[in-house]
Amino acid sequence: KKEIEQQAFVIGLALDKGVKTENIIVTFQIALPQAFVAEAQSNEPFWNISVEAADITAAEYHLSRMINQVPNLEHCQIILIGEELARQGLDNYLDFLIRTQEVRRMVKVGIVQGKAKDVLEIDFKTALMPSFVVAEMMSDNSKHTLELTNFMNVGRLHMADIMGYDFVLARILPLKDKLDMSGGSVFKGLKMVGWLSGEEMMGIRFLRGDVGSGSMNIELPEELGERAMLRIFEARSVMEPELRDERLIAKLKIRIEGDITEIISDNEKIGETELLNKIQNLFEDDIKKKVKRSFQKVQQEYECDPFMLKEKIKSYYPKFWKQNCSIWDEVYRSTKLEIEAKVLVRRIGEIRH
Repeated sequence: KKEIEQQAFVIGLALDKGVKTENIIVTFQIALPQAFVAEAQSNEPFWNISVEAADITAAEYHLSRMINQVPNLEHCQIILIGEELARQGLDNYLDFLIRTQEVRRMVKVGIVQGKAKDVLEIDFKTALMPSFVVAEMMSDNSKHTLELTNFMNVGRLHMADIMGYDFVLARILPLKDKLDMSGGSVFKGLKMVGWLSGEEMMGIRFLRGDVGSGSMNIELPEELGERAMLRIFEARSVMEPELRDERLIAKLKIRIEGDITEIISDNEKIGETELLNKIQNLFEDDIKKKVKRSFQKVQQEYECDPFMLKEKIKSYYPKFWKQNCSIWDEVYRSTKLEIEAKVLVRRIGEIRH
């Protein structure tokens, strides 16, 4: 048996670039079991301790020499990686997370714009510990807004490493006593190559086909009013490759259903039906523009493919892939994106005149 008081339950890990170039700083967030006992003296349910070492394994060994408990990673909720370390690459540190039996495959991974350890030190004004707050935000909030990516975990990172495909992790920006988790961090070959804004992340989710529910707003032309808000309750998108005159075309079909929650319009001459038809067209055009900008950014600036177009080419056109696999980067950069978007407004909220 193992006495619970003798174990240091690590509920969160933060990895940052070390003072020495070849080192990393690992911050362990450790839950204190005695803090949950009514008669305990502790006011804090956790404590953070940072260790600089050559890798995560060495940092864990150092930690065991610094405290009178045995580190236990079985209850780890989140792994946060600082920007500087992410730009160096994750290949040197992913091996430990994959091999150790203590770290579960479903542990979530996010990239911090700044120092990862800063997130674990935020006072969220809630009973939950910071690691639990961030983990819940990553798993739940992406279902309600289009500007957050659905989370990546250790298991998915392992698959990306094996299959060699690009991916996007959640971007986490610490702001004093709160977080901004919109946007994403783009990875190519397990190395971070750049950031995506919340709007660009929305475009990537449509390109990947993992959109769910959320909200979108557009500025209306002067003759229609000020702005309109669409609450999306169902969204589907499918991207398929097509060869046309030996040129690769990425065809994206988007279908959105939602409710207009608010329209601010001062034009009393235009009818409700005409107004809604024009607004649907405006939303369709707005979505196309956002998706195209996202596609061009990762295609031309970052030169990576986080929507698995390469994998679809292998399946759809194996002969074409065999002939062009050696020059795939060139083929991908010349790929043209074609978008069909359909927005259907099912219910009308408030219309102000």
